[in-house]
Amino acid sequence: MEAFFNQLLGMQATAETITVAQTCARAVLVFLVALVLLRLSGRRTFGGNSALDMVVKFMFGALLSRVIIADAPMGITFTAAAALVFVHRALAYALYFSPTLRRLVKGSDSVLAEGSTIHQHELRRASVSEPELHAGIRAAANTDDLSTLETVRLEHDGVITVVKKAE
Repeated sequence: MEAFFNQLLGMQATAETITVAQTCARAVLVFLVALVLLRLSGRRTFGGNSALDMVVKFMFGALLSRVIIADAPMGITFTAAAALVFVHRALAYALYFSPTLRRLVKGSDSVLAEGSTIHQHELRRASVSEPELHAGIRAAANTDDLSTLETVRLEHDGVITVVKKAE
């Protein structure tokens, strides 16, 4: 049985010697391992768009892709992916309890406009142009009229949100 799985997954294969069938079998295995690890990591890991979430996404994909093409040992790479998930989960837990750490890792929102007043210094600081601001307002509030808005914020994850004035 062990010989069967060694042959199926190309356990001794290198990036130069792995077959198409072995690559496909590895892809299925990586898919299943990734599903298990993502379930362990929690719902937010791939739902968020903060810098932390993006780093985890890229590192997770880069790590696991190496297994598929036999560029890295399977066991070590799966262990590293599990460690990455554990660190992300532990850091998310710490961020929940520490506002200072949360601000350091995730950043904070900034007020880009209040009513008809656009805060140019905040736009510059966030590298957001006025046309991008207006596009974000249209997408979030379906309006071009800033006077109908109370505040426009750039959230820590890069999304522009709008609070409309009470009618």
